[in-house]
Amino acid sequence: MNSVTLAYTVVTNPDSFVGFKYYVKAGQAFDADDFAYSYKLNRSDLDPDSVLATREAAANLQPGEWLTVSHSIAP
Repeated sequence: MNSVTLAYTVVTNPDSFVGFKYYVKAGQAFDADDFAYSYKLNRSDLDPDSVLATREAAANLQPGEWLTVSHSIAP
């Protein structure tokens, strides 16, 4: 059951990082295992389509950009 959907936003201002957020810096890859561990989620619960979309978004970041990644859990 893939009940956890990922969402992401591209930001250019690191001052916008308030509180704990998972982010990927330009030039780095999104690691779904690390994300799941950071939020105490089961990796197998992450929706594979949203993982793929997040990986692609991270791969397309330009210098000076970060990807903030969040998640939602289906009831």
